[in-house]
Amino acid sequence: MKAIILAAGRGSRLGECTKDRPKCMCAPAGWTLLDRCLDTLELAGVQREEIGIVTGYRSDMFTAEKVTYFHNPDWENTNMFYSLTKAQEWLEREPCLVCYSDIVFAPEAARLLIDCAEPLAVTSYTGYWELWEKRMGNPLEDLETFRASPDGLLLEIGRKPVRREDIQGQFMGLLRFTPESWRWVQETIRRPLPKTVNKLDMTTLLQGILEQGYPILSIPTDSLWLEFDSGQDIEVYQREGLV
Repeated sequence: MKAIILAAGRGSRLGECTKDRPKCMCAPAGWTLLDRCLDTLELAGVQREEIGIVTGYRSDMFTAEKVTYFHNPDWENTNMFYSLTKAQEWLEREPCLVCYSDIVFAPEAARLLIDCAEPLAVTSYTGYWELWEKRMGNPLEDLETFRASPDGLLLEIGRKPVRREDIQGQFMGLLRFTPESWRWVQETIRRPLPKTVNKLDMTTLLQGILEQGYPILSIPTDSLWLEFDSGQDIEVYQREGLV
């Protein structure tokens, strides 16, 4: 199983932490987010030689050995999906686990996707509400919809929620494609979407795939998951003893 880490962005909302380094080079508790991600993937059973990293901002700072590097030279004007397309040669050829580089997650979450037999699957974090209450006053202002059927098929993702019941989990920035589902992606982006391909974020893409009638499996987990989106997140996690 190959794994692709999306690490092209700067993450300006982290302030001084990303003044001269990519977001994934921030090091809460003395351990960079990228190194932690690499170690977690290895614990989940992904060999270092099977890991690819999509770089962008300050690509010169990436020194991890044995991995394959892809590069998004237009990182400043593009979004997650565009960065992912830089690793298209892998996605067309074999199953790939995809993960954001600004998250902390448990190896168990990655293994859920590695062991999954469905063409396209995502993990969802069930402890999202308590985490968002720590991070901000009103979780509904920041969270997006995430609804799944009783048998685990994703029904809706990425829209503005009206009530808490619209959010049955939190998309974790962890998903797995196969060559079959990557073809679904190619079919989806040929259709009208709310955003252009260059600006396409992952949840908008996933909602577009659903609207084309393709199935996405949602796998819930309550294992460790943290998102680093702002300097306040680091302060909260450190105060709560989470990092």
